[in-house]
Amino acid sequence: MSPKKPQDEVAVLLSEVEIGSFKIRPWSFGRFKKVYPALAGIVPALKDLDIDFTPENAQGVLQEKAGEIIGAILPSLTPLIALTLDISEEEVDALDFDQVAAIGLTIISQNLGRIKNSLPLIMAQIKAVVRAT
Repeated sequence: MSPKKPQDEVAVLLSEVEIGSFKIRPWSFGRFKKVYPALAGIVPALKDLDIDFTPENAQGVLQEKAGEIIGAILPSLTPLIALTLDISEEEVDALDFDQVAAIGLTIISQNLGRIKNSLPLIMAQIKAVVRAT
């Protein structure tokens, strides 16, 4: 009999989503460090939308406001997807728009807690850069 997996490991396995040939998983700490720079453009855009995201309502909000969200984060979507899936930005740009939108919204919904928790730090860094210029 194999040892029982910790609950969080099971949750990660269950939250894996396949879109086309891509398997999208919630970020590990190492992946979050790689993706973090791409969030600098996404977090303020999501904050400006003034949408009440919670892990509980994320799926519904993302489906209801998908066009608005994609429009707000479009400039940062390519690097976010490339860094999350470990592919080049050119490969992301070659994908079908609907696939890019589905992948981007899936990444956001899977990692909403991490994105919300990074909000104060990213906003502070942006304000510091603005003051310095």
